[in-house]
Amino acid sequence: MINAVQGHRTNSIQEAINYLKSDHDHNGAFRNVKPRDFAGSALDCVYAAESIDRKHKYVSGSLAFEPSERPTDKELLAVVEAFRKTFMAGLEHGVNFVDYWNIHEDKGRIELNYIIPLTELTTGKRINPFPPGKAKEDFKDSFDAYINHQLGFDQVVRDPLKATNSKFEAKVLPHSKSKLAEQVRANKPDKENISDNVAYQIHQGKISNRQQLCDYLENFGEITRVNDKFISLKIHGSQKAFRLKGPVYEYGANFQKLKLESATKEAPHRKKLNDSDFQKVRDTLKRLTDSRKEFHQKLISQPMVGRSNKNRLYGAKSIPKQSAPVKEVQQTPQKAPTQVQAPLVSTVPKQVPEIAQKQPTAGQPGMKDSPTKESASSGPTSMGSSSDSSIGNLQAQLSDLRNQIANAKDPAKAASLKIRAMKLEQQIGAAVEADRIRKLKESERFSGIKKKY
Repeated sequence: MINAVQGHRTNSIQEAINYLKSDHDHNGAFRNVKPRDFAGSALDCVYAAESIDRKHKYVSGSLAFEPSERPTDKELLAVVEAFRKTFMAGLEHGVNFVDYWNIHEDKGRIELNYIIPLTELTTGKRINPFPPGKAKEDFKDSFDAYINHQLGFDQVVRDPLKATNSKFEAKVLPHSKSKLAEQVRANKPDKENISDNVAYQIHQGKISNRQQLCDYLENFGEITRVNDKFISLKIHGSQKAFRLKGPVYEYGANFQKLKLESATKEAPHRKKLNDSDFQKVRDTLKRLTDSRKEFHQKLISQPMVGRSNKNRLYGAKSIPKQSAPVKEVQQTPQKAPTQVQAPLVSTVPKQVPEIAQKQPTAGQPGMKDSPTKESASSGPTSMGSSSDSSIGNLQAQLSDLRNQIANAKDPAKAASLKIRAMKLEQQIGAAVEADRIRKLKESERFSGIKKKY
């Protein structure tokens, strides 16, 4: 078994779920074995993802088993639970996060696919099961090794002399129809052939250091770049170079050690962990899991309030432009935007209960009494009708959201609605303050005109 993380996605989560549930694969071919739901909830994931304002909405991946590895559903459920307790340590499923799992068996092996929205439900903060960096790879590798050992499966042993595929080649290339993908696909057989030839030369003892490796590669084309982690090669007759990446292509590689590891790749002792190796894996997994748990518990212990250096709340960076009060505030003198962009926390809770009780509709604005007495008495009666109507619409939306929250039986849906309601409350508070300032300034301007006459 190996955990293949597909990456953090920006597209529709519903489309991703539809694909996992579809009877056809990415090429449109009919699956001879229908996908089946296994754990979590697809609907919960949609609700959670819809509450995210950030670019990346969810992460997807697959726990892929070898054809000879046939775990039972009971064993697979234990793997799912172990996955949650490891990568989401410190968070409770259904309370702090949701996920969706299903099974594909159309390729002759079991693929346990997952989708996880990147949001913590009680605060709306971003969570990430697979943050970038070396710790991510160590975390994944130790989890894979632990599960394979527990289930009695062979360990995943990579050939250190083989060139590895880039993320683009492994994840994007099989599905992309772009010109770049076509060029890479055209060169890929050459890359694999060169990698095999390099491995053969090393086994024959004809390549024993990086300089000899580069000299040999020049027989195939031009070396365009040499990096600590890879060597770029543009073969004769090609317009695009590709990267040869892997342990043997790295700076400082020990060719004799890698040669021995490659020669014993299929050896039985490489396929199983002895007691000492398993203890190391278990210690690494515990250390990384404890670190993740501590991070998550700190995350949920601090409510999502404004940052003092930014004077704004997490989530939307500004009030949507279509809101009428914001447009008018932008035309006021310099001091007004400062007050609107940094609404006081005390503004919202004082006004929102009144909004909920009045339950205004779009045709009957409910905030006519909210502006100050000075603004209401001295300004013309036609002032602010557009602003009041816009605020009334926001209040109606908030009232509807509260009704949905009260009737929501699904915890994930309720959490998603609460996050939206919180953001709407903040927007209403800012809009009310903006309208009050605008009407006050209109009143002062109107009074100044009357004094002239």
